[in-house]
Amino acid sequence: MTTRRYGLPALILSILLALTGASQAAVSVTDDWGQTIRLEQPASRVIPLYGAFTEMLYAIGAGGRVIARTQADAHPDAVRPLPAVGTHMRPNVEMILGLRPDLVIQSASRRTATPEMERLQEVGIPVAIFAPKDFQGVFRTMERLGILTGREREAREAVRGLSRRLEAVRRTTSKAVHRPRVVFEIRSRPLTVAGTGSMAHQILEAAGARNAVTHPGAVVLFSQEALLALNPDVYIVQEGPMNRNPEPPSQRPHFQRLRAVQAGRVLVVDEHLFSRPGPRCVDAVEMLARQLHPDLFAPTASADTGGNGPRAYVGEVAGQPSPRETSEILRPSWLQWPTIQKRLIKPLVRLTIFIAIGLFVGNVIEALGWTRALGHLTGPLLRWGRLGNQSAVAFMAAFFSGVTANTLLMNAHKDGTLTTRELALSCLVNTLPSYFLHLPTTFFILLPLVREAGILYLAVTLSAAITRTVAVLGVGRRLLPEPPAHGKEASGEPGSSPSLKEALGKTWRKFRRRLLRVLRWTLPIYTLFFLLNQIGLFEWLETHLARWVPTHVVPVEAVTVVAFQIMAEFSAGAAAAGALLDAGTLSVKATVLALLAGNIISTPIRALRHQLPYYMGIYTPRLGLALLCLGQTVRAASVALFAVLFYLFFPG
Repeated sequence: MTTRRYGLPALILSILLALTGASQAAVSVTDDWGQTIRLEQPASRVIPLYGAFTEMLYAIGAGGRVIARTQADAHPDAVRPLPAVGTHMRPNVEMILGLRPDLVIQSASRRTATPEMERLQEVGIPVAIFAPKDFQGVFRTMERLGILTGREREAREAVRGLSRRLEAVRRTTSKAVHRPRVVFEIRSRPLTVAGTGSMAHQILEAAGARNAVTHPGAVVLFSQEALLALNPDVYIVQEGPMNRNPEPPSQRPHFQRLRAVQAGRVLVVDEHLFSRPGPRCVDAVEMLARQLHPDLFAPTASADTGGNGPRAYVGEVAGQPSPRETSEILRPSWLQWPTIQKRLIKPLVRLTIFIAIGLFVGNVIEALGWTRALGHLTGPLLRWGRLGNQSAVAFMAAFFSGVTANTLLMNAHKDGTLTTRELALSCLVNTLPSYFLHLPTTFFILLPLVREAGILYLAVTLSAAITRTVAVLGVGRRLLPEPPAHGKEASGEPGSSPSLKEALGKTWRKFRRRLLRVLRWTLPIYTLFFLLNQIGLFEWLETHLARWVPTHVVPVEAVTVVAFQIMAEFSAGAAAAGALLDAGTLSVKATVLALLAGNIISTPIRALRHQLPYYMGIYTPRLGLALLCLGQTVRAASVALFAVLFYLFFPG
């Protein structure tokens, strides 16, 4: 009787316990690194370290289990109040441990595990690694996240909904008579486009377009010549952390010749929708399909994009250009007066002024007989390397002006007080004061952008500069004879200093003669380099040099920093490094290596472009070229040596 009386409640209780146990049962998935992630029960305190995974968790109804985010995550709005635990590539392990998560999700953007992830695993926190590269990868990742968070059914439903929407767009665009050829710009400087290995490629294909770029990579460095040869029907520019404030293509040199620009088919899109492999990529497909094939979609079917949909640049309107605009398009940009004025005349005037100041100061120092006094300041150091007083004076002057230092060396060489070997070694030694001359500017560019990585970069390059100088002095000590303590190299006899009027008169006569000789070589050589630069020689050379960066040492993502340093300026490379560092794409070590690689590759090219004209003017053309090439070779070799040492011995 007792059994019968309690049989029904006991049965109900057992069913409830079974259901509760099922909801709390152990779960297991295999991540994209082949790791088996086992949890005793579904995760309830999850920290995703990549924004795409955060979006996936909210899409499957597991947003309430997210307890933190990275600094770059801002979607959906519900994540904004959550604590930020560093960046994707530099997560704050202490903060993560303090939040006590039962699951951390990371993106497989690196080939090996990071020390931060290894530390989390050592203390027993499961770390799942995923690397979705296409829609199937996104959907499969969402399903596995559903299993890990106890939202398996919701995840399957979300995936089915996204799949249906994607298939609906594909069915509609399959009716299109023409599939436009599209180039998708990831970055404008240097020009970088999406290859067939990118998420953007998947979106283009699904939206009824064809990716005009057939390179198998995800991120492809591209030349203007290759772009003009492709001549796409549509040009898409993504805007976001990887491509901040891109210049409208219609305002870029040579882009006016593109069919897409002439027809006004230039679109700007949100990077987070088109390059982040998450559920919103389906939104991107729907938005883009309506832009590319408006005749196939009813106007009322347009979804609210929230301001994130594709849009045209201001001024990019469809239609044929006017005859005047056509003539401007057909005329090379470097033949247009504004370009000549901005990129040739103004730099030449500025260069001439600085050369004139440097020559005048150098001649005044000689005419007043100050060389002996200045030489006393650095003489002991250079005398150890058996370099004389003239070299010491130039070394001191190089802390303030490279032109003045080179002028002093050339004057001494012409006067016979400096041999060619001493001249070469003196030029190499002067790279140390030249480093300090530019150090304040470099420091205040790097510190706010890359912080710790900037300090490490400066430490490596300073070590290379000091070691290089000591090595050159050691070579001089071995190869050069002992310099005389006094003699013909000391300009002027004691007690016979000329008056200021005599010194200025002598300086003016020598200054006019030498300035004319310098400008006779500098002006035509600078103009030649301007023409070579405008026809794309240096861009072609620098693009190919950037491809030599060893990606097994420097991550693929870091090639962007190298390319920015090469094709733009150092500040552009530092800005790119700062953006990638803040987004968590690069570690501190990878950032330093990228900056060093850009330094090694870009500085010789920049020296040829900017320093060679006045080197060939101050010295003879042959001697100036030889000295510049020697200095850049030794400098690059020393920085490369210390970059290797940093790679081998710096942890991370």
